[in-house]
Amino acid sequence: MEAWVRFSAQSQARERLLRAAQYACVLAGAALSRAGGGSGSLSRLQHLEAHLSLGRKLLRLGGSAEALGGAQRSLHLPDPVLRFCLTLSHLNRALFLACDNVLWAGKSGVLPGLALEKWSQRAFRYYLFALLVNLSRDAYELRLLLERAGAAGKRGRSPEKPPRAEGSARLRLQLQLQLLLQVLRDNPPLLLDLLRNACDLLIPLERLGLCRSSPAVVGFCGLASSLLSILTILHPWLKLKP
Repeated sequence: MEAWVRFSAQSQARERLLRAAQYACVLAGAALSRAGGGSGSLSRLQHLEAHLSLGRKLLRLGGSAEALGGAQRSLHLPDPVLRFCLTLSHLNRALFLACDNVLWAGKSGVLPGLALEKWSQRAFRYYLFALLVNLSRDAYELRLLLERAGAAGKRGRSPEKPPRAEGSARLRLQLQLQLLLQVLRDNPPLLLDLLRNACDLLIPLERLGLCRSSPAVVGFCGLASSLLSILTILHPWLKLKP
């Protein structure tokens, strides 16, 4: 009970719960539509999804300042690649949240006549850039871990005869795949961050028209990434640190 109180007291945790519910509505609506459900049920799900989306925007008001603070802190990281990726990610997130705040004002009636579609496209572009930088950071972290694991494996491996030429490429590929799986298994924060960013990537790509998928796939990816985010909030050690 105490863990739940701590969890629900965080605005980020509440926003993630609303996000999970929102994409669960998208997924349920897609399943209902495929099953030939009534238009009334579909309409109710769509209205609920729109209200959840608006509630999330309200909880994210002021998030730009937090993202800018994160960008300022990341400027002091010693690793130049991490410093570049994290700073750029925070800046793009700050711009995304600023556009999202404007969208909330338009949808709530504070700014009537706002060009909602234009601001939505702008917000999703910044969101896409942030996710691409996050995935680049994940790839960099993974490469460093693979290099360390490979070097450690070479030091602990006894000399043996080189494999024959026809089997060397396949053996090398198998060893690299085994090493990759071992590194990801030994580093759950990196694995979760990689999965979450990969799931989230489909959402702006779909909204910007850069790829075509079904509402069911979008709903599943959004729900999965939301649940992964909730997991990192419940267990902070699973969150990837700079």
